[in-house]
Amino acid sequence: MHAAWKILVPAALVFALACQPRAAAPVYAPWEEGLTLAFEDPSLPQPQRSQDRLQVRVARSSVSPGAPRLVQLDLTSLRGQLSFVARHQDGGITLLGEDGRALAQTLPPGFPETATWEDRGTQFRVIGRAAWDGAAILPATAATVGVWVEARPLQGPRHRTLYLPNLGEVESQEERAGTWVTVNRLVARGFVDLPTSPRP
Repeated sequence: MHAAWKILVPAALVFALACQPRAAAPVYAPWEEGLTLAFEDPSLPQPQRSQDRLQVRVARSSVSPGAPRLVQLDLTSLRGQLSFVARHQDGGITLLGEDGRALAQTLPPGFPETATWEDRGTQFRVIGRAAWDGAAILPATAATVGVWVEARPLQGPRHRTLYLPNLGEVESQEERAGTWVTVNRLVARGFVDLPTSPRP
């Protein structure tokens, strides 16, 4: 009987641990309806930097259980407005055209565990995790440690992008003459409308 307990107790512990609820995987993109993000290029002088400011707003977020999540993003600048839909599935993010076809794979399925991928001739690789030095503009409860991704296009300079959970891109850098220059940075975050969707 004692030998049976030696086998049953560890087996019960393993089963109990396996049945524990798991924390939801982070979403490395904006998804909360009404969330509005503003970006500027710090390498530009004023007033051009403010004039070229880009606003990204989550207009709609679909969270159907068991199905890919669709998030409509509205991009607005002084030059006009553009909307597109991002499909979230298994940690990956795909930008869709009006016909529903994939235009680009922003992040691959399994991100950030998927360390390398390629999309339309550009090679991507995860560089590693880092704390964002611009996190003072975020709420105290926001995640401030993200994932840097490097992009090597067939032509042109290399780029690096830092992705934070629930925000996506917060900073992008471009290699210029051997130096990394920030060319896009999150400068403001807020809600135009009250959030209406639960976390996907």
